[in-house]
Parts: sequence; C-alpha cells; structure tokens
Amino acid sequence: MRVWLISDGKAGHTAQANGLFAALRHLAVEVDLQVISAQSLSVWLLGLHHYSGGRLGRRVDRVLPKQIPDLIVAVGHRTHWPLILLAKRYSTARTLVLMQPSLPRAYFDLAIIPAHDHPTPDPKLLVTTGVLNPLINENRHESNRHLILIGGPSKRHAWHLDSLLDQLKILRGMLDRRQVMVTTSRRTPESLCSEPKFFELTANMQVCPVSETAAGWVYEQMQLADTVWVTEDSVSMIYEALTAGCRVGVIAMPRLKEDRITEGVDQLMAQGQILPIHLAQYGRVLRQPAHLNEADRAAVWLLAQMQQTMATEAPV
Repeated sequence: MRVWLISDGKAGHTAQANGLFAALRHLAVEVDLQVISAQSLSVWLLGLHHYSGGRLGRRVDRVLPKQIPDLIVAVGHRTHWPLILLAKRYSTARTLVLMQPSLPRAYFDLAIIPAHDHPTPDPKLLVTTGVLNPLINENRHESNRHLILIGGPSKRHAWHLDSLLDQLKILRGMLDRRQVMVTTSRRTPESLCSEPKFFELTANMQVCPVSETAAGWVYEQMQLADTVWVTEDSVSMIYEALTAGCRVGVIAMPRLKEDRITEGVDQLMAQGQILPIHLAQYGRVLRQPAHLNEADRAAVWLLAQMQQTMATEAPV
C-alpha cells in the first residue's frame, strides 16, 4: 500500500500516524510510506493546479513523491486543506483524517476519531478509546517495578509544585522498597530537578530527566513497568501506558478548564481503568487494565474500508 502522510511536525500527531502504520505492518501489509511536510505544501499552488485543470501550479510537484498514493493520511488542523486538494489531484487515492476535523467530515473519505470528541456516527468513521499510539503490550512487565511520569503546565492544567511534592511523598510511602523510576517531560519546569524537597523525596528512586533520555526510552520503560503513575495533564501518556498493559495511577494537577479531554480522563476513572492517587492512598488497588489496542483495531477497520472501496470501484 502506497501511503502519503501529511505531517505538521508535531510529535503527538506523528505518534498517532505511526501507531496506525505499525499496526498495518503487524497485519503483514507492506506500507510504502512517504512523509510530506505540511509546511512544504502550498495550498495556493495546489488550488491553482486543480482549478486550472493542471496547467498551472506545477511547482508543487517538487515536494510530491512520484508514485500515485493509495491512501493519503493527515493529522493536525493545518493539514486539512492540503489533504483535500491532494485528493482532488489524485482522485483514486482515499483520504483519512486521524482526528475530529475542523472542516466538515464529508470532505474526507475516512476518519478515525477518539470517543472524547463525541463524533456523530457515520459509516466511514471509526471511534476509538483515546488517540492512536505505536505501543502494544509485549508482556515484559516486571512485578513491583513502577514508573512515574511528570508532565507540566498546559492549556488545561496549571503547575502546582507543592501539590506535586505532597503526592510524591504519598507515593514514596506506598512504593517503599520497590523499584521506581521517575522522568519528566518537555513541559516540566527545569527547576523541578534542582528543588531540594524533590531531591529528598526521590532519593531512593532513579531519576531520569527527559533531557537525559533517548528517543523511545519512555516506551521501553512502559514495557518493563508493572505500574505507571502519570500526572493528569499527560493524557497521551495515560493511554499509552494502558495500551502497554500497565496498571495506571493518576497524579492530580489543578485544572484550568473542563473540556472533552478532561472528560475522557474522568470517564477512565469512573470505569476503573485508572486510579486517582487519593484513592490508592486509602487502600484502593490499581487493577489490570482491559485489553486496549486501538491501533490494531483501526488497521483492521481501515483495510476493510479500502477493500470495500476497491470492490465498489471495480469494473463490472
């Protein structure tokens, strides 16, 4: 399958697409992937090429692969118009958007959208639990091995150092004599690791700041950890840890607003898929999560949709 990915360069969006492509390969589908930067695609030139009947705007050919795609995938709002215009140019290619688009879904052939976006039902839509990610459960988890993932301020969550330290103190008491690793994220204030109280609370833990870890390090730690504790702001990490088969506990962060993303986290808590730290403190046990492998489910669905399209378009 010849696939073009229109990328906006954001790591989270790239991870979603890579999760789908990895799942296709797990199904023994040969994926010939070409990544095209959305910044390199001039919407003006693509439109000019289309509306001039191909006579103008051919400079965009310099950034496009030579082979005609079977599928064009996009994630990120800035990729929508390039995807629509490329679909007009390559009419045999199917288009897939991996998010709730900011344009009408009718402009795209297929869509994979997380349930927390509350998409309206559609035969050409797959609703997933969380966004796609490239993880699977490799069943390498080590008993009593814990991983603590610390995020940082975001548009939904504030940063409250004292609250974080109080919860780390609770974890230290709960996880005494267990193997514990701690890491930060790009959003974590750099001052955290030099904070004396943080240094004291993590004295018996292995602290690996994000600046000292290689690409893929966190994913490998998720395969090894039995339990992952995640600050509430790191929503993608919550779903990744669940997909990796870890028990997941949540470290509270002050919410600046309630929206579809925080609602999704609340639903996971209500379902018992993840456990707030205050409940764990009072004896509630983190349970093994239900099997979650949305990327594989999406890959199977996508192949069925592609085959259905091919059967419909085949000459009688």
